[in-house]
Amino acid sequence: MMAPTATSRMLSTCLLVLMFKPNQAFQIHLPYVSRTQYSSNIAASSELYQSMNDSGSNQQLGLNEVQTLLRQAVEREDYKEAARLRDILRSLVDFSKVDSKKLSWQGLGAAPWLVDRLNALKLGLPTTIQVNAFESVNSMLLDSAKEKNAQLDEEFLEDRVNLVNRDMGIVISGSTGSGKSNAFLVPMLSTLSEALFTRQRLRVKAEEDIGDAVDDLLERVAVTTSPAILSKQNSQVGGRDGRAALATMGKGSDVKSPLALIVVPTRELGVQLALNLFELVGGNTRRTKTDLYAPGSTANMFKYKGPRGVKIGCVLDESEAEDGLKLQTDVAITTPQFLGRLLDEGDIEASKLRVVIFDEADLGLEMIAEDVIDKLFESSGREMSRLTYLVGASVTDSLANNAIVKGKMLPEGASYIATAASFNPISWDDAEGPFNDGSAENKASIKSLVMQLDRGLVHERCVIPEDSYSSGLLILCRMLRKELRDYTDRMNEAISTNTTDITKIERPRVVIFFPNEDEARSSMSKLRDALWGDYKLGVLLPNTGNSPLQIMEQFKFNETGVLLDRASS
Repeated sequence: MMAPTATSRMLSTCLLVLMFKPNQAFQIHLPYVSRTQYSSNIAASSELYQSMNDSGSNQQLGLNEVQTLLRQAVEREDYKEAARLRDILRSLVDFSKVDSKKLSWQGLGAAPWLVDRLNALKLGLPTTIQVNAFESVNSMLLDSAKEKNAQLDEEFLEDRVNLVNRDMGIVISGSTGSGKSNAFLVPMLSTLSEALFTRQRLRVKAEEDIGDAVDDLLERVAVTTSPAILSKQNSQVGGRDGRAALATMGKGSDVKSPLALIVVPTRELGVQLALNLFELVGGNTRRTKTDLYAPGSTANMFKYKGPRGVKIGCVLDESEAEDGLKLQTDVAITTPQFLGRLLDEGDIEASKLRVVIFDEADLGLEMIAEDVIDKLFESSGREMSRLTYLVGASVTDSLANNAIVKGKMLPEGASYIATAASFNPISWDDAEGPFNDGSAENKASIKSLVMQLDRGLVHERCVIPEDSYSSGLLILCRMLRKELRDYTDRMNEAISTNTTDITKIERPRVVIFFPNEDEARSSMSKLRDALWGDYKLGVLLPNTGNSPLQIMEQFKFNETGVLLDRASS
């Protein structure tokens, strides 16, 4: 019997991604990577390092996996293995353009408090795409300083940006799992560091000025200095007992307007970014007090040294759009559908934005009207320079044909392309070479961009015969149970032979993507009943259920084993 779905399997993890179409043939749109035009332009696998797959045969690991294994080796202080993995990484990526001192967050110029936080979250080693994205900004700042005959001796990114005061654009193109989110979140927070500290002081002072007439000053200050995600996607995340949004009483314009804007094409991606950002600014997404206050935890709230009370405002659906961003917001996250409304109603003041990010930019830009982009990038009244990021796994040469991108988002002479392999200044000339051609003098043509996929992924395609459509869900459930049996067999073997650390054997987790919400809704109760006792199911759909932030957290922390979603997410 043929398997009913296409799977995308990372060799070092147990996460399966299933594309499920209950009423038609099961298909996958990404053929096996090493034999397709979509393969990455970088050498994304190494013969020096191999891993055993489930069938017992050796397969090459991809760049993403080598970096993950390197980080894990450092965490467990296995420096011999870390050195070996470091050498493998050097064989995959050319670091000749990067000073060895800049292969760390501190060396790149990240804010000191953020370096500490990244270490606490076990993200202390930047991935290659994060290094190249950060160095793209550093290179443009250095070039601008030379043009002005100025010295650029400042240690931190924020000081350099303020000194040069020039608009810059960066295209980040990399495969899923390469670390693209932190490739723009870390420079964003480093750029805004002093401004966020200033806002913290102003907010606390506003609460103190109101006084303690009703004997609640300490509570208000505590809530004001707690990071928060201001969103209806969940009962309030952050603050105290979910009241972070009510804490602030001083609503001056100097602390209200967002300093950064992140535009995402789907609600699900917005939720994910909000949670990632929340952790970086001191938040804890774990819901137990043991996790939050544990003395042994490097990420507990008392060890956080950064700006407190950072407010992340989300407008990701119609109900949130009705309220807008009326409360104080430092970083706004929204979709193209609501961006124009937020600009028109003054919830986002374009002149105050210092960082603008389009995640999955190729899809998001198709959904935004040109007049909205004009308002967002209007230069009159701007108070500071701006950093613009266009990010995505499928950011391709389609950007080269977008006049808005060339004219407004990527300033000529101050724009770079960063990939997992290299970083180069952008050229709009078709005659220029590819982006991984080597020397710093060479420019990268934006038309050279291709879809980025990691070769450590195994893409499998299976098609159900036309006369078996009706049994699609049944076959899918059998396949999921098979994954669970394989996991149980591996655990039993590890216990009986005592040759494998059982903590490294992960229970299978599965994401099932449906073409649309209607098909997902019609299948979810059947899947729940069929998998009862085997898997816990979570549903992440726009108009079905509630608390998507909580659903995401449950899947992240292995409290659910199967997540149902739309393919567009």
